[in-house]
Amino acid sequence: IEEENNRITTRGGWELGSYLFIGNGLQVVGLQTVPADRAAFLVQLTTVIVPLLSAFAAGNLSAIPLQTWAACIIAFSGVVIMGAHDSGGAGDQTGLLPLSSLEFNVSQGDALILLAAIAYSMHVVRLGEYAPRTTAIKLAASKATTEAFLSIALVATLFFVGGSAQSPLPEFVNKIGHEVVEYYNAISSAVMNGSVLSSESSLGVSAAAILWTGWITCAYTIFAQSFGQGRVNPTDSNLIYTTQPLFSSLFAYFLLGEVLGVYGYIG
Repeated sequence: IEEENNRITTRGGWELGSYLFIGNGLQVVGLQTVPADRAAFLVQLTTVIVPLLSAFAAGNLSAIPLQTWAACIIAFSGVVIMGAHDSGGAGDQTGLLPLSSLEFNVSQGDALILLAAIAYSMHVVRLGEYAPRTTAIKLAASKATTEAFLSIALVATLFFVGGSAQSPLPEFVNKIGHEVVEYYNAISSAVMNGSVLSSESSLGVSAAAILWTGWITCAYTIFAQSFGQGRVNPTDSNLIYTTQPLFSSLFAYFLLGEVLGVYGYIG
């Protein structure tokens, strides 16, 4: 039994960790050309994609209860309405942004984030298969190990690409490669000059951001999601995840002083 659990954990870690790695990578590249609020809206398409994937996996659309479909549509509608408020002052004095000003043309960045949403949805659906069959801590560790391995391999590849004079790869890949090389050179220079922790260096801020995202937004959430989905089905889990904009708004208010417009409160 222990050997079978280890196989399930390893297989699940590689599959689920790969979905997260692909989703995170696509989202990071897409955010270079897509505004954060639009990207958040596109990622929330998981609210609709997850029940669709779950129904297809079951071979029957009626496998998802009608009440759940209704809840998914209502939750997604709320996200759409929240995304209609404008934080940049383009709306009128009431904070309303005309819905006619919303653009739905799909750019290359949009397509990348849509693919990221699909990858995240696959992770949620497949996690519902693996989580009940192993322990949360083992599955989380296996997923994190996979993400770390793939991330290191990607950075090493980009470093090689960035250091090459010519590369047949797409322009955005070469650009990211050059950025990796420049960042590595900046770190090396700061270490050699002893200015890593100086006020002029951004490395201290970067280190703090890495620790926060590594421990809290990655390690903890990977464990919590694995633990929770061992007891809650994928579609219901994803409905809970749609509360993310609510918490984002609360944190933005208390930490950044950002205030929702009328559409934000309605959403």
